[in-house]
Amino acid sequence: MAVLVVARMAGDPDQLAEKILEHLTPVMNEVGPRGGALWHSLAKTPDGVLVVDVWESPGGLAAALGDQRVQEAMARAGLPQPQVDTYELVEHRGL
Repeated sequence: MAVLVVARMAGDPDQLAEKILEHLTPVMNEVGPRGGALWHSLAKTPDGVLVVDVWESPGGLAAALGDQRVQEAMARAGLPQPQVDTYELVEHRGL
């Protein structure tokens, strides 16, 4: 079952986005596709950042988030633990 993932991090949007792009994105570019990541976006919000992803399965997402390299990248960047919500994806298509 594919899932839509919505993750939020609170803090300074510019600093969070910079840290994510510098530290976490390179690691997720390696870990994500092997775990079933299909689509990713990062947006600034008034009080932090928002990540919206599509994954092939909840298990692939859990494995990626639990990967030691991902955890180390988050720690190196000083990123807060995100609030992550997942939803069963009913439809996903390009327009």
